[in-house]
Amino acid sequence: MVATGGAAPGRVAAHADYDRSLPAAGATIPRAPERVEIWFTQQLFRREGANVIEVRDRSGARADTGDLVLDERDRTHLTVGLAPGLPPGSYAVSWQTLSAVDGDTARGSFDFTIAPDAPEAGAAERDAAPAATGGDSPWWILGVLAAIGASAALAARALLAPARAPSDDPG
Repeated sequence: MVATGGAAPGRVAAHADYDRSLPAAGATIPRAPERVEIWFTQQLFRREGANVIEVRDRSGARADTGDLVLDERDRTHLTVGLAPGLPPGSYAVSWQTLSAVDGDTARGSFDFTIAPDAPEAGAAERDAAPAATGGDSPWWILGVLAAIGASAALAARALLAPARAPSDDPG
């Protein structure tokens, strides 16, 4: 999805696009996970059939179970179960979302590979999913809010301070 420079100021020109996933896009993993999990950049609309994740093997056969779940605590998080015992090989994940923020549809895809000789997931892959979904704010938001509060306090002080009359005393 490409945002153009001609968008109206203050208007969001984004959709519920791919943010991250487990397995990660392009990952090679040693065994099949139970589910494919995707996080998107906006909250998703809660309408039956509006959001989709499909997983297919190289031959095009479905590898997911179709049990799509929208996380009610974090509506940017959508998952689908995988058929048990998936064999090694490449799998294509395609998705479609309906944004609860702007009402627009987005689509995309990525691949992952199951290879028994692949190394176990490193810390980056294990940490791709938040430890607790929904309710936990990233730490940096507190810093931004503190800076906004301090700026507002300084602005209020400047606006509410009594005006000083020019002094006649030259020295």
